[in-house]
Amino acid sequence: MKAGVITVSDKGYAGIREDSSGPLIKEMLKEINCEVVEYIIVPDEKEYIKRELVRMSDLDLDLIFTTGGTGFSKEMLLLRQPLKY
Repeated sequence: MKAGVITVSDKGYAGIREDSSGPLIKEMLKEINCEVVEYIIVPDEKEYIKRELVRMSDLDLDLIFTTGGTGFSKEMLLLRQPLKY
């Protein structure tokens, strides 16, 4: 099984905060023999999220995980974005 992981975080993307959820998901997937072939951190912006969801959907992946949202803000798009595609 192959998977992709997308972390949505403005501070993670900017290098201000270390991503802990993406690597944790990768480790959990490894434990069940799932190969993570794509991992990326993107800012909490619609076009970045959309581009990565579409790009990873075009790959031969079995699963795509999204994570992020370390705090609540009006920009927090991750919860709504996948529903639009």
